[in-house]
Amino acid sequence: MKHHLRKEKNCLNCGSEIADRFCAHCGQENIEPKETVGYLVSHFFADISHYDSKFLTTIKDLLLKPGFLTKEYLAGRRTTYLNPIRMYVFISAFFFLLLFLLKGDDEHSAANGDYNTYMANMLRQHLADSLRKSIHWPTKITAYDSGRIHAFQDISSSLDTVAMPASKDESIGFNLGNGGAKFVLREDRYNTVKEYDSVQNVLPNDEKDKGFLRWMIRTNIRLKEKYGSRRQVVVSENFQHSVPKLMFALLPVFALFVFWLHNRKKYYYVQHVIFSIHFHSFLFFVLLIWTLLALVNKGDMFQTILSLAVWIISFIYLVISLKNVYQQSVTWAIVKSFAMLVLYIIVLVAGLLLLALISFFTA
Repeated sequence: MKHHLRKEKNCLNCGSEIADRFCAHCGQENIEPKETVGYLVSHFFADISHYDSKFLTTIKDLLLKPGFLTKEYLAGRRTTYLNPIRMYVFISAFFFLLLFLLKGDDEHSAANGDYNTYMANMLRQHLADSLRKSIHWPTKITAYDSGRIHAFQDISSSLDTVAMPASKDESIGFNLGNGGAKFVLREDRYNTVKEYDSVQNVLPNDEKDKGFLRWMIRTNIRLKEKYGSRRQVVVSENFQHSVPKLMFALLPVFALFVFWLHNRKKYYYVQHVIFSIHFHSFLFFVLLIWTLLALVNKGDMFQTILSLAVWIISFIYLVISLKNVYQQSVTWAIVKSFAMLVLYIIVLVAGLLLLALISFFTA
């Protein structure tokens, strides 16, 4: 690539004196500000190839050399590899994006079948939502108002494209499994929060819903008023879009577990954070491969074997990483890896349950 170096020795970026080609203060190259189209194009491809080379080198060492990237970073050899946080953000974002796209395609195919059915359902749901939003309970309810509102509610419910099972009881649940997070929100006894409150007010004190249960049921009915039978989908999407933020927040928590199980005088906490970032980057890369392989065969046995393989590979990788980075025996690495994973799973499940409640109450 041909460069047009400036004869002047003052940096155009920071004003410092330049002794060579690059500014020792800010790192900017001392070239003419006027650039040709050919230079811009060649510079673009040079940057792309440089990034690709760095990315491929980083991923290769991440996958094949457990703990190597952490040791290199802590030793100060960082130019050859991607920044740990950038690498984590890139891999995790790509994984969640693929996961959301595949889930959306599955739901679209299962629920709609073809484009015409999809458009018809969209129109039905739009009419149902519009009708539901037009419902307003007056201060003084007459028999006519009650009949009209209930008629609107019945019509909008019949137009909803997400069918809900008929029941005369409340049911609020959260399931987490291979299929992802699934919310069960069923409440067919009451149509509005006002109706629920009026019934509660006339019940004896020992039969009234109290505390957290009352809060949950009232929120569920509010979601029913706002979204109809789509409320389960809305809450689930709210939850799933918050999971990446939770996983990023758990990075320093995992690093804290590593910190507790190692010599606190010999290692700084930030070193454990770098280790945590590299391990999670590997974990998301494995999950990315798992997601792609799951598309090949959706059989239960294959999915079970694949899930088991992810756990085993991740555990072995963690053991080898601890052994290489912290210079400890295989036995101690196994014991500490098991302890960290148990603690991490407990915190992860607690975090997902908390996130589920937040997604439910803020929908």
